[in-house]
Amino acid sequence: MNPISREENHDSSVKGSGDQPGERKLLEQAQNGDQKAYGLLVRQNQKKLFRFVYGILGNFDAVEDIVQEAFIKGWESMKTFRPGYAFYPWISTIARNLTYNWIHREERKESLEKLQDKGYDPESADLGPFEKLLDKEASKKLYKAVLGLPIEFRTVFVMRQFEQMSYEDIASFLKIPPGTVDSRLHRARKMLMEALKDIL
Repeated sequence: MNPISREENHDSSVKGSGDQPGERKLLEQAQNGDQKAYGLLVRQNQKKLFRFVYGILGNFDAVEDIVQEAFIKGWESMKTFRPGYAFYPWISTIARNLTYNWIHREERKESLEKLQDKGYDPESADLGPFEKLLDKEASKKLYKAVLGLPIEFRTVFVMRQFEQMSYEDIASFLKIPPGTVDSRLHRARKMLMEALKDIL
């Protein structure tokens, strides 16, 4: 499968705060085969990409592998990147595809019903090494609570709140009706409100 086949760059134009200093020049150089320029793009975006994928998976080792593979696939596909667009939305789409491939593989090992039967226990989530990336105690509690959500609710919440994806885009990506996106998001927020009531 083409790692960027889902990305049409229609909402990813470079403008405003999304245009990191020198990004356009780095993208141009990377498209011309400059590995050093691509390395700088990786360093500028790897922390944000890591947080995004970790917010969905909560598995530090898997996230490291996925983020690394996403950047490798990004490098291999740089010739197809459309000039004038921002790098992060494009690379995060590659990472999303890899993330959901990982989830689908895991679902074969343990059904979604079994995951849901485990219930919601925000205290059971272990942030592990990722905790070092979070500066504020409130942020740590938020991520811990998010990782405690059943995966179907966690996925929708992360895509909507962290990636600012529209309901329609989430529905299209997950192949579920927009109404299901809305109900899962509502359920996720309700769970998080309860888990974080001491700091809200």
